[in-house]
Amino acid sequence: MSDTPHRHAELLTRLASQVKAEGKLPVYLQLRQALTGAIGDGVLEPGASLPAVRALASALGLAPNTVAKTYALLQDDGLTENRAGAGTRVRADSTAGQQSGLLELRRRVRELRAAGISDAELRAAVDEELTG
Repeated sequence: MSDTPHRHAELLTRLASQVKAEGKLPVYLQLRQALTGAIGDGVLEPGASLPAVRALASALGLAPNTVAKTYALLQDDGLTENRAGAGTRVRADSTAGQQSGLLELRRRVRELRAAGISDAELRAAVDEELTG
């Protein structure tokens, strides 16, 4: 994803549809999931810059501290790198996409457990995918 305003506009549209104040999760975690998904899906490619904290906060109607907290979590997850004065970028190494995928898998496992799927059923489904 190049760092054009058009690309950021696409990202903002995607994020606005996924981050809702009335959601079950706190907004900063919703934003984290949405950005993790965008990285995992390749919408945000390695090396791509994320919108500036204030710009994203304004576009989504969030407090800048909320976005900054999310960006810090993404860095802790190993998906992004933050440089003073240079903003936040998706890590250029190939592990960012892998980490994003694993984080998404873990999130989905928690959701499926909460929905009543047993550990045995989850293991069987994963085993089937890995061997099939």
